[in-house]
Amino acid sequence: MFPVARTRADVDIRSGAKSSANIVDRLPSDCPVDILEALDGWYKVKPGRMVHGVSGYLPEAALTFPAVVSPPVFPVIPSANGIKVVSSVPPSLPALVYLQWLADAGKPGWISDSALSKLSNAQQTELFEQMRAASVGNQPQWDDWLADLKTNLRTEDAVMNEWIVMMKGGCNVYAIRDHYVYIKPLQNDSYYGCALKGQVMRWTGIVRSSVKNGKRISFYEVDFYRMSRYMHGWFRADIVAEYVFPTADNDPTIDGNAQKVFDLSIQIVRKPQDLAIAEAKAKGYSASQYIDVYEATNKHLVHFSLCGEFCVAALSGKNVLPLLKAWLESKFYRAPSILKDPHEGTSAADLQALLTVVGLKGELYTSIPTTPQLIKERLDSGQFAISGCGINSGGKLKADGKIRHWVVLEDIIPSGNSGWVRVYNSFYNQDEVYNYTLFMESAGVGAGLWVRPIARVDGP
Repeated sequence: MFPVARTRADVDIRSGAKSSANIVDRLPSDCPVDILEALDGWYKVKPGRMVHGVSGYLPEAALTFPAVVSPPVFPVIPSANGIKVVSSVPPSLPALVYLQWLADAGKPGWISDSALSKLSNAQQTELFEQMRAASVGNQPQWDDWLADLKTNLRTEDAVMNEWIVMMKGGCNVYAIRDHYVYIKPLQNDSYYGCALKGQVMRWTGIVRSSVKNGKRISFYEVDFYRMSRYMHGWFRADIVAEYVFPTADNDPTIDGNAQKVFDLSIQIVRKPQDLAIAEAKAKGYSASQYIDVYEATNKHLVHFSLCGEFCVAALSGKNVLPLLKAWLESKFYRAPSILKDPHEGTSAADLQALLTVVGLKGELYTSIPTTPQLIKERLDSGQFAISGCGINSGGKLKADGKIRHWVVLEDIIPSGNSGWVRVYNSFYNQDEVYNYTLFMESAGVGAGLWVRPIARVDGP
């Protein structure tokens, strides 16, 4: 018995192992299938999670399989407690930066001093040698890639992920939104067909760029199979994300996995511990954040909109009320009006001002990165996002939540064409886990802040 596979897109399942055989059913994209038999480029499959599913045949190009576990292309840097490991060469690192490091033979500027401080001098030297070996140690392929970049005028645009993917022999990516698979790497040119949001293609690692109306657009060389058609063409590089084959324990379509993917007993940020939080619970308030701000203002008032202030407190390692008092003393013009109105919330600009009180800086964003990998890379670099989301009256994140609310995005696990996120939710002053797609629908179109905190428990 072969491992379970999944369909890349909606696909016709046939009565025999040939393209001319009768169509017996059509399976949706990302449909699990059990492999019953392998037949020279075709597989006999039985659809999973489908009542009365019809067995039939699919070409290999229509399926994606669990990735073969192999060593990373570049060595990893473990954190102090071993919870996180990050690549020594980030996938988004510009190729020019890496090439300059090879020429200079110094310390990589993209690796923080705090990360290197965990390694001895001998370990640092070994790490740098392994990084070099991962590129120039494969001299013919390395030279070919650099020559290709030069020929196609991409030296300044290329990132190291292209090399990483080529060394892996390609990787699966999924469409973030519907778009065409073009015959040539040219926007609005002739196309084979359309890959719909969430459907999976195989990227070879090759990238081409073209300029249209003064804007440079990059395209991935991809293989794709949908319904009954194989396509080898080009797809927009800015609207794909890496597809990570789901496991039984992290499949985002299984709600129960939310209890398995993160160990919430291990803290990432320090939760506020004001006595007023326990008092709010004792008084029967539905949310931990509904606290009396008397200690900060000398006036008794239960405030119902302190989610942003709780998030800043968690990232700075402070309790909420001392933080609010310091905010008032900073003379920020909005602080008094916010703290005297129990229903006045905070904007991203308000939180930027509050962050300066504790010596932090928030980088404003108007939409969070659109792929789990881009978010993960920023989180792995030691940053967090204070994200605006929608919640229901019970404080839970909802895709269509009408109540605006701030949370801290702490961690993410990509899985399939979605994944899982771990957030600090001030409503109950606790960490919670949500499906990535739900989180993006709730938060992806809102404003927020990227912050490098001083109270991260497992920072790199």
